[in-house]
Amino acid sequence: MDDGPLADVSACSGERRRSSRIQASSSIGSNGPEPSIQTTPPTESSETAPVTKSARSSPRAGSHAMDHGPTTAQRTGLRRRNEASDFIAPDPISEAMRPLTDEERRNWAGWVELESDPALFNFILREYGVKDVKVQEVLGFDDSLLAMLPKPVYGLIFLFKYRDEEEEEGTEEAPECPKHVWFANQTITNACATVALLNIVMNIPEINLGDALSTFKAETRRLKPPYRGKKLGCDAFIRNIHNSFARRMDMLNADLALSNEMGKWNKAKNSKRKNTKNSKKNKEEEDPGYHFIAYVPINGVVWRLDGLRRQPGNLGEYREDWMAVALANINQHIYQSQQDGVQFSLLSLCKSPLRTDLEKLVENMHSIASVKELLTSIQPDWQQFTELDESILVKVPDSSFGISQELFDNSGLSEATRQRLREAGTDASALIDLYQEYVRDQIRLQTSYMDEAALIEQENEQARRRKHDYTPIIYNSIKKLAERGVLKRIIDEIRENEAMRQRGGEAMGYFASPC
Repeated sequence: MDDGPLADVSACSGERRRSSRIQASSSIGSNGPEPSIQTTPPTESSETAPVTKSARSSPRAGSHAMDHGPTTAQRTGLRRRNEASDFIAPDPISEAMRPLTDEERRNWAGWVELESDPALFNFILREYGVKDVKVQEVLGFDDSLLAMLPKPVYGLIFLFKYRDEEEEEGTEEAPECPKHVWFANQTITNACATVALLNIVMNIPEINLGDALSTFKAETRRLKPPYRGKKLGCDAFIRNIHNSFARRMDMLNADLALSNEMGKWNKAKNSKRKNTKNSKKNKEEEDPGYHFIAYVPINGVVWRLDGLRRQPGNLGEYREDWMAVALANINQHIYQSQQDGVQFSLLSLCKSPLRTDLEKLVENMHSIASVKELLTSIQPDWQQFTELDESILVKVPDSSFGISQELFDNSGLSEATRQRLREAGTDASALIDLYQEYVRDQIRLQTSYMDEAALIEQENEQARRRKHDYTPIIYNSIKKLAERGVLKRIIDEIRENEAMRQRGGEAMGYFASPC
């Protein structure tokens, strides 16, 4: 099936069949010029929902001209485009291997497929302006492995092989999206990863979204899910960050996949007879694509936010552990995937350990200051009885740990520290022991903070390297070797060695044969 690099159709091809159902005045894809959005889209209070099943069979949902056949002008335009598409570049491979510029990436209106990579997702969230969150892989469902995740866990992102007609057990799809749930449909091919991310972060009040996403959330607050998805797909800021790691080959593959989908649609539309039996067979033979969905707790209820479904899915209420409810639903998909021999991936979106360590560090600084103040009032020469060096302690402000005077002033003693101070009372020995304990805690917190900061910098460096497309360099190097005959000599040498090995094996077989 692999006819070369351009034949690598996107793995999210299964999304196209489903996402075309979502009607929001959008085309079947966005790889061409961006379609305009209605100036007054229906809001949550609108009487008519903009989702129709008829959108599935049309490349542009809501386009009546295509249903009645193209006009003369349209046929002329189509003929001209077909003539233009027949043109083949003198060296199409070299053209495909040409380095991609930032301007070309920004001007491209399509979306590329994203890998299920926590480092990539973390970089994208930071570029969006989202603060104090971290995406981390879930290594297993055992309690010991789940306990390793940073707390709190805001949401889960599940990657699995999507089936168009899949039924959800134990999932109650809401008749319409509740006003307190921010949910966007996926109306653009290959956008499922970003849709899943936004469907989580938009529903967590304590997350700092940054200026851009906060504005986007406010602008889409009253929109219905299809129109939220439509506005998301047309947002250049969100799209450009999603495509940060796109290579020219990725863009060509996305365009090719969209062209193939359009060709299938045209072929089906031009058929005078509908063969139900063959259609059913072709449908079964279609390879479903991989798809990202989100699980998030909102107001005591666990929601399954799948951008390819019309409305969010209510998985039920929870008391303490919302993840147990979500994992029960995820296990249904995993069981089916294992039967088909399909791999899956599960990511968690958590509070950043960097922020947690920072908050604990500031709290620790207050604890140390309180113990010192109490010790000084009881025994002024108390420092003679400790060997700890205070120069290692963090001072306010401290830019290396992101501690400002404002942050320090807005925090205070924890109730646990207050209780321990009350228990120590005026016992100088107990207070000195408490002081030494808090100093050791701060050293540990400093180390943990610096390790997490180094990990973030490492992810950023990896992202910068991944933005560079090494394909043209590799291609040109191999091309030079071929032009100089090096590759031919290597191939001839391999063939000669293989022939000698076969002749040697035949000779050994001859001498080993019985007389």
